[in-house]
Amino acid sequence: MNIAIYLRKSRAEECSDSIEETLKRHRETLLEFAEKNDLNIQEIYEEVVSGESLYARPQMLKLLSDVEAGSYDGILCMDIDRLGRGAMSDQGIILETFKNANTKIITPNKTYDLNIETDETFSEFETFMARQELKAIKRRLQRGIRKSIEDGCYIANAPYGYRKTTVDKRPTLSVNEEEARFVRLIFEMYVQKGWGCQKIADTIYLMGAKPRRSDRFGRTSIMKIIHNPVYIGLIAWNRKTQIRKGARGNAKQITICNPREKWTVVNGIHPPIISRELFEQAQKISAGRNRPPSNTGVIENPLAGLLYCAHCGALMQRQVVRGRPYLLCQKTGCMASSSLLLVEEAVVNALEEMFKEWKVKQEKSPRAFGDNKIIQKAFESEIRTTEYQINRLHDLLEQGIYDENTYHTRISLLEERREKLGKNKSALFRDPKESGRKTGESEISIWELYNSAAPQGKNRLIKAFVDRVVYKKEKGAKPAQFSLDLYLKPLSSFLNGFQI
Repeated sequence: MNIAIYLRKSRAEECSDSIEETLKRHRETLLEFAEKNDLNIQEIYEEVVSGESLYARPQMLKLLSDVEAGSYDGILCMDIDRLGRGAMSDQGIILETFKNANTKIITPNKTYDLNIETDETFSEFETFMARQELKAIKRRLQRGIRKSIEDGCYIANAPYGYRKTTVDKRPTLSVNEEEARFVRLIFEMYVQKGWGCQKIADTIYLMGAKPRRSDRFGRTSIMKIIHNPVYIGLIAWNRKTQIRKGARGNAKQITICNPREKWTVVNGIHPPIISRELFEQAQKISAGRNRPPSNTGVIENPLAGLLYCAHCGALMQRQVVRGRPYLLCQKTGCMASSSLLLVEEAVVNALEEMFKEWKVKQEKSPRAFGDNKIIQKAFESEIRTTEYQINRLHDLLEQGIYDENTYHTRISLLEERREKLGKNKSALFRDPKESGRKTGESEISIWELYNSAAPQGKNRLIKAFVDRVVYKKEKGAKPAQFSLDLYLKPLSSFLNGFQI
């Protein structure tokens, strides 16, 4: 028999041994079992991940692909729950793949042939119990985390200015004086000198300050330090929410900053770096300044992740200046900025010229797209995105990030856009019997559809064609005097892009 071994260990599981020791022991046990039972081991698949999500387990996905191709007669693992104990849909995929390929699941205690009814029933029962065990483990972990936080412990990565330590076996923080002096400087520059975050970032960079995960501080990292209550001896939990890949049409996992009323704030056992008075002054100054809102998980820049500075190679970022969106290099003085609308127009015009023959088939009005579910879902997604942005505006007004004039201006634009999308959707997908008109096929340019899309939809469409855009503009040049180098994706990836 051709057999493969699958080994998995989760970091979240309770175990006295290290992960490496546990995997080594499991590997030795399975190899010894294979030798005693004359099993021909072809491959070993090994990973350290949670068994909760199938699509976050690359080795399991590779194994399932090989099983589906008929590469193995059986898969050897320590227990059946090592294959997975996540959602029932994931477990169903795993078991169905093994059953259809007539591949056995072999453990030191039992061999499962899923084409035998009793074995299939027993395997389903065991995977169900494994799922319940995982839920119990997660509940215990959450209870432990909450209790540690209530006791003033710090269990996350140490923020800038601190290092991790323990006090009476409780995890907490100690001051890293080499970094803490820059934290004090940041607050003093912000409160006493009235400097902006970008100027502070540039200044401490020249003084030798360096963050832990990048080359230099930026505007956003300085703002995060200013808003972090850990520097006055507090612990704030639940400051962020993780949105899983695909939950809102997002191509990857995103992080959203929660409003303050959702935070859990307690007194920590770690020492403060700055005074509470200085921290409160910084919060008052920040509340009175016009600054970009926190990440909402919705793309507002159609060129997000595409436009690179020709000088330093860094991504250009969207920033609102005097109510208008601009594209700026985050390194001060590196590259002259330009209006986002002008750069977007130049990119779209270039693509439209290169791909002007690309058309989308549609039926004639009033049911232009007939039963095209992809287009219909795209409209519904745009409407949901607009409604989410409207709801988010209410939060930004309550938090004082937007004044009433800015709020009313933006919400009127979003409501107008929502109404227009709703009317267009109703007109395009209305039953032809209602209007008495005949239907037929016509074609429309994809760039005409582009103009009615939200920034997030525009971004997806451009990314279907473009890999990256290199931006260059000389200092002192006129608003539209910039150059763009477009690097296109291979032709085969265009079609993939339209399926997103």
